[in-house]
Amino acid sequence: MDDATLKERSETIAGFPIFSGLSEDHLIMLARMARPRRVKRKEMLFREGEPALGFFLLVKGKIKLLKISQDGKEQILHFVLSGSSFAEAAIYINKKYPAFAEALEDSELLFIPNDEFTKLLGSVSDLAANLVAHLAHYLHMLTRKVEELSLMDATSRLCRFLAENLDRETGTVELPVGKGQTATSLGMAVETFSRTLTRLKDDGIVEEVSQGVIRVLDVEALDRFAL
Repeated sequence: MDDATLKERSETIAGFPIFSGLSEDHLIMLARMARPRRVKRKEMLFREGEPALGFFLLVKGKIKLLKISQDGKEQILHFVLSGSSFAEAAIYINKKYPAFAEALEDSELLFIPNDEFTKLLGSVSDLAANLVAHLAHYLHMLTRKVEELSLMDATSRLCRFLAENLDRETGTVELPVGKGQTATSLGMAVETFSRTLTRLKDDGIVEEVSQGVIRVLDVEALDRFAL
């Protein structure tokens, strides 16, 4: 790898929160170990139970993390967007990936191998602190997901999703994926999602500005339902 490519890759890596505050030397070390990966839309990046040889940085594209039941039912755990890392927990959990990762669109990634990363982790305290904070955030997200699926009805789940993704300046929510994928991530059929959204529109709480863009008209009502 030439110096220009190495420098460009280290600058890309510096933009990921898990690597914030690291020195240029450490970023260069990460750049040397990172391996570019490309996946096509609908391609599986890894499957549940496969050996977890490392984790990923999503440079461009969208990835969904999901579980699949024995009867083929899909439950989306999380949408990964550009600038996010994922699968770090697999470093510590039985060395196997605990879920599936599928590309929602053509995507570019950097793969960080476990063996090289753990050597660096042992000597860089800032990196260890960042990783702990990231895993704590992910645990909090999964805890909320369990709460939503087990304790909240469809209206509350959709309102919480809209409230958490609301751009408070524009008053709008841009769905990161289509209604079908969004519905699945919320643990509901697309028909239920559509009916629930229609009720919110009829009540004057939201309106659809365009495909995939929802404007919130009554933030207070949305927040009440989202509790």
